[in-house]
Amino acid sequence: MVDIEVRSRVPGTSGDGLPAVLVRLADDRSTVRELIRRAVEEQVRELRADAARCRRVLDRQYLSDDDLRAQAATGAIRMPSQPPADPNVTTEVARAHRAFARGTFVIFVGGRQVVDLDEEVALRLGEPVVFLRLVALVGG
Repeated sequence: MVDIEVRSRVPGTSGDGLPAVLVRLADDRSTVRELIRRAVEEQVRELRADAARCRRVLDRQYLSDDDLRAQAATGAIRMPSQPPADPNVTTEVARAHRAFARGTFVIFVGGRQVVDLDEEVALRLGEPVVFLRLVALVGG
C-alpha cells in the first residue's frame, strides 16, 4: 500500500484551486491515467462540501485553450455560468484525461514530467505528484 500526496497548482490563484489530496494505491507503480482518475476522485470528494466552489474550481482547472481563445475574443474570460451541480466523478475524470491529453496541465512525478496517459510511473514514498495547470502568456 502506497500513499501519494497529489498537489495541484494553477498559476495566479491563491487558495481557490484543487485541494491537495492523499491517494492510496495498492502498488508503487501506476499509469498516469489511473493516477489522474484516483486524484480527481479524491479531489471531488474533498470539494463536495461546497458545490459552488467545487464547480468553480473544476471548471478553472480544465478550461481548454479553445474556451480561453473564444472568450478572450469577447474581451473577458469567465467561468461557465451554469448553476452549481454536484459533479459526476466519471465526467470529471474524463474531462481531466482530455485536458491532460491536450496539454492543459502537466504532471510531475518525483520531479520528472510524465507525458502519456498510459505511461507507467514508479511512485516513491515522500516524492510528491504535482498537477500543474499551464497558462499561455500574452503574445506567445
